Formats: sequence, structure tokens, C-alpha cells
Amino acid sequence: MKKLFFLCIWSLTLVLLTGCNSKDEAKVIKDDTSFEELKKLSNKTFNLKTIDGKTITLKIENDNLVSEQLKGKYVLLNFWATWCPPCIKEMPVFNEIYDQYSDDFELIGILFEKEKDLKQLDAFLKKYKIKFPIVVGDENFRLAKTMDNVSKIPESFLYGKDGKFLKKYVGEVGKKDLESYISK
Repeated sequence: MKKLFFLCIWSLTLVLLTGCNSKDEAKVIKDDTSFEELKKLSNKTFNLKTIDGKTITLKIENDNLVSEQLKGKYVLLNFWATWCPPCIKEMPVFNEIYDQYSDDFELIGILFEKEKDLKQLDAFLKKYKIKFPIVVGDENFRLAKTMDNVSKIPESFLYGKDGKFLKKYVGEVGKKDLESYISK
């Protein structure tokens, strides 16, 4: 029994004290995400660029939205695309709610299309008379990763006046449902 114990301790010591020698090759784990991209993903502050050149800064921490610009308002972050029929269908509803509750509500349209031609986007916004801010750029995709890895559109996230997460919508946002939160 003592010999077995001694043999186990000796084997364990040998394993712990022996590292890779020059003949061993380290395994390289390849990842498509660069170190800079990883640093950006871990930073939960987002500077979203609107199509008219303004910046909306917000931070997502523990399911809370923090932003001096949006403080005291209900906020709906809506991921959408110009080619998406349900996204287009909800635009008139968003315009109406945006007008009706402008003192207590902010809606940010987060374009989920890479390298969208700005002239085409402008024509789309005019055609559908979009009144709320639309943000474009790579920061939208970084935010999408943070927001439960958005993969379907439209996908929206509603936050209360205190910044606390209230509801996630996958698909069209219903007017009555949204109003049930923001008309309180």
C-alpha cells in the first residue's frame, strides 16, 4: 500500500514538474476575433452614429441601459433592415408612438445592414417618413452582439425610465403592447 502511495506521489510530481520540452509543439487555437475586437466587445459603452452626424452614447450593464442623453425616458432599441417586410410594417407604428410619447419615450432605429448606401437609406427614410433617430455603422453590430447576439430582425429591446430592461421583442412590436409600458 505504501509503495502504491509513493508511486502515485512520484508520478504526480513528475507530471507537475515536467513541462513542454523543445520537441513539443504548442497548439495554436485559431479564432476569427482579433484581440482588438475582443477588447471592443468587452467594452459595454457604445457611441452610435446617427445619419445626421450626431452621436448617441449608451452603456449596457447587467441588463440596464445607462445614458445621460436618454435618462428619464423609456427607450426602445430596434434592430431593423430596409429589406425586411416586418420592419417596414412597424415603421408607421413607431412614428406614431414616437410623436405621441416624445416627452417620455425615445426610439433608436439600429440599422442591421453593413455598408448600406446612404443615398438609398435617405430615400427609404423619406419614403416611410421616419421621425426617430437611425444609427449606422460597425458599432451597431458590436451592440447587437452584446444584446443577446441579435440574429433575427426586427428585434427590439425596451428599457424603462430607470434604465432597467423591460421586454425583448422578436418580430413586429405591437402598438398596444408597447403603449401598455410607456403610457403609465
